[in-house]
Amino acid sequence: MIQKILYLRNFASQVNGASYNLQEVGLGKALVRKGYDCDIVYYNNHKETRLEQVYRHEGCTLRIIWLHGLKFLSNSIYRDVLKDSFLAAYDLIISTEYNQMMTYLLSRKCPDKLVLYHGPYQDHTHALVRKLYDVLLLPKVAKSVRRTYAKSDLAKCYLENKGFDNVVTLGVGLDRSKLDRSRLDHSKSDHSKPDHSKLDHFKVERASNSANHENSDNDGSGEYEENREVADELRRIGDRPVLLYVGVLEERRNIRFMLSLFKAVLQKHPDCLLLMVGDGRKADTDRYWAYAHELGLTDSILHFSRVEQRHLWQVYGVADLMLFPTHYDIFGMVLLESMLFRVPIISSVNGGSVTLIEDGVNGVMLRGFSEEEWVGRISAMLNHTELRQSVAEQASLTVERMSWDRIADEILSHQPMRPVDSGRPMQPTQERGAAT
Repeated sequence: MIQKILYLRNFASQVNGASYNLQEVGLGKALVRKGYDCDIVYYNNHKETRLEQVYRHEGCTLRIIWLHGLKFLSNSIYRDVLKDSFLAAYDLIISTEYNQMMTYLLSRKCPDKLVLYHGPYQDHTHALVRKLYDVLLLPKVAKSVRRTYAKSDLAKCYLENKGFDNVVTLGVGLDRSKLDRSRLDHSKSDHSKPDHSKLDHFKVERASNSANHENSDNDGSGEYEENREVADELRRIGDRPVLLYVGVLEERRNIRFMLSLFKAVLQKHPDCLLLMVGDGRKADTDRYWAYAHELGLTDSILHFSRVEQRHLWQVYGVADLMLFPTHYDIFGMVLLESMLFRVPIISSVNGGSVTLIEDGVNGVMLRGFSEEEWVGRISAMLNHTELRQSVAEQASLTVERMSWDRIADEILSHQPMRPVDSGRPMQPTQERGAAT
């Protein structure tokens, strides 16, 4: 019998896989490739439960269970999951975040098969509720979970300070099924860009062996075409150097600092362009665009409110540097994407950068927000082609190590579980697509 794994995303918000590289799906696919059935529970805004099969490999299946739950602050409490009959179907249960009520409730119901995979590394909102949780419930959680994993070294220290023992940093992987078939040759000379009159060369290829019925799941495989609207806008860039930002436009991402920083960069590189991909609350974005207008940046910014994952290769393909000056981020998937597409990163200290970046080797990580220091590092990278190429090459080696298969191996190595015996050798650690 195939053993089953349950993975719960406990935040009470509905995710969108088209515009974000979902970590749960990436890890779930890796677990399926290891010979296990895997179900992911995502919060559903609607009350009906919906099942979605997203991946199959050699007889094993990944499903998403879109499930409505009781919403309390950022917590989602899934009453159906807590039923004995539901939990009995699973051999291993992965819960996210130590301070989510589902983690505590599962630690009471099934501690023998519960592991924690935690990302946050700072205390933020709801201070009183969190303090009560830490006093009343945290000690029971810390003693009950079978294993504790962290997404970053910062999260590991955070959990250890909370009283967790034997915390292991796993990092985060990158699901390449929507990205890897579209990798660009990003070895540029000086500020040269791909020839936009030949963007057809960069179209995504059809997934190999897509006719294989066993793997004809709906995981996004298939022939992807460029987004014509995005391509038309990008053709206007020409040979201008491009700084890229991808992410939500919100206060914690330090957008005003980035705009002020870009104003200073233009003093040294007047032909530079800031390419921004993302959106936010209207009150926030109105304020940011007003500030950009005040700084005289309107003509030097190209903005897309949304670009689907399958089209991101187009924006990474024209970028010289990725800027990530966030105040806080659990583990920015855009860092891994940038490394994959060989776009050098200049980042603040955050969960992803501390885990991924060796300053000056495979990226730049700055520990403060000195505009002068940021401008200096950006200018140095723009001025030195060899430096950008060296950093990009080292970054590509780094992302090769950040594999969901490696993370799945680490989790499974500590569990008394065995994959289904298919009569075939286990998958190697290197990630493989759905149609293998």
